[in-house]
Amino acid sequence: MSANDPINLKQDRRQWLKTSATALGAAVLPLSGAVAEASPENSQAAQPAAGATPAAAPAETSLSARFFTPAQHAMIEELSETIIPADSHSGGAKAAKVADYIEQRIREGVDDQQKVLWREGLRLMESMSQHYNGKSIVGSSTEEKISILKVLSDNAQLTELPEVRFFHELKSFTVRGYYTSKIGIHDDLEYKGNRILMEFVGCDDPTPPTT
Repeated sequence: MSANDPINLKQDRRQWLKTSATALGAAVLPLSGAVAEASPENSQAAQPAAGATPAAAPAETSLSARFFTPAQHAMIEELSETIIPADSHSGGAKAAKVADYIEQRIREGVDDQQKVLWREGLRLMESMSQHYNGKSIVGSSTEEKISILKVLSDNAQLTELPEVRFFHELKSFTVRGYYTSKIGIHDDLEYKGNRILMEFVGCDDPTPPTT
C-alpha cells in the first residue's frame, strides 16, 4: 500500500494498538481493555498488607479540580490547533483557548460516558501517533498531526470505534469553542456588534421586473 492510499482503520486498528501498547505500556490502552485485563489476583496484590500504614494522600494543588491532566490538556491544544490553525487573518484554536473551553465543558458536564470517551480517546490518539509517526502528538509536526486526523476523517463512518467517536466530539467542541471566543467572533468572523443604521438602504430584488 502506498503512502497515498487510504488506511482502513478497522483492519489496521488491532496492529497499531498492539504495537503502541508494547511501546507505551498499558496506560495507552482503552479503558475497556485495561479493565478486562485486570485480574482478582492483581487487585488483591494492590491492597496494602495488614497493619501497613496507608500512604499519605498527595497534597491538593491548584490543578486538583481540573478534569484533564497537564499532558492531556497539551494534547487537546495541539489537536484543536491542527483543526483550526492560526493564519494571517486571525489566531487559531490555541490562542482562543479552546482547550480551556473543552476542559470546562467536560469537567462540568454530567455525562459520565462522555468523560470516559475523552480520556479514552486521548489515549487512543496518542497510541495512533506513536504507531504511525513514531512520536507523541505533542512532539509531532503539523503534517504528522494532520495525517493522524486524516486517518480518522477517512474512516469517520466507523462510529463503533471510540477513537472515531472522539474525533467527532473533538471537531464539534473545537468549532464551538473557537466561534464563541473573542478571536473567533471578532477576528475571524469580523463581527462588529449591533449598530444603528442611519439609513435603511434596503436590498436588491432578485426578481426581474415584468413588462
